[in-house]
Amino acid sequence: MSQFYVVPNIYTDMSDQSQGYFAFRFSCHRCYWQIETTPIRSTVATVSNIADIGIGLLGGMWGRAAEAGQKMYGSRWHNEQAEALQKSWAEIKHHFHFCPKCSTTVCNRCFNIGLNLCTGCAPDLRADGAQFQHELNVDAQRQQIEKNYQAPQFNVNAIPSAVTPDMVKPAMPPVLPNRPQQPSLPAPSPAAIAGFSTPGYPKTVMCPTCRRMGPPGKFCQDCGTKLPLPDLFCPKCAEPVGEGARFCAECGTKVVSG
Repeated sequence: MSQFYVVPNIYTDMSDQSQGYFAFRFSCHRCYWQIETTPIRSTVATVSNIADIGIGLLGGMWGRAAEAGQKMYGSRWHNEQAEALQKSWAEIKHHFHFCPKCSTTVCNRCFNIGLNLCTGCAPDLRADGAQFQHELNVDAQRQQIEKNYQAPQFNVNAIPSAVTPDMVKPAMPPVLPNRPQQPSLPAPSPAAIAGFSTPGYPKTVMCPTCRRMGPPGKFCQDCGTKLPLPDLFCPKCAEPVGEGARFCAECGTKVVSG
């Protein structure tokens, strides 16, 4: 051969000895891109067939002679295989580059020619920046869609359902065995809600019309005016208000006195 190449270990031997040809597949170690070489015909293909026939049909001296011929053929086949590998690599070597940093052979797509390194050792900053900008654009569009999105309104009553009214009632809490059931607490009275049971709450208030005393929150017995509910605390600053005071001593807010 006119030139000898160091073939990297990125190939798969696709040769077929029975068909008498050599072929190889080269793959990128990074992206697994593949390329297959042109098959090369072997010059000793017919010798293999003759040897196989001699071994299978002849015996004695002819059989031993055929076996010896088969061994000679095997050596010639491997020599031709090595030469075919050199030719195949010379045919497609321009599709690959060797990275001096990580000692891997990659295809043109995975090699940064400007830095003489593979993209694993020297990533393409322009491609990474474009990808990052694209991701930001996608996120911004998603935020705009979420901001302006309005869920469609459905008429739930028009949807058929197998739910019966008794199924939507709240379930009663189960009664635990060997434990007495706790009695339910009585509902608070309106007087308790209004604060009548609060210490210091007046029992009677003055009617704002006829000035007759009566129970707070009721109606005056003389003129029928609604009697006010006194303020125990300032409605603005929540400070305690003394009995008979008309204004809060803290902030000056007018209060309803008893």
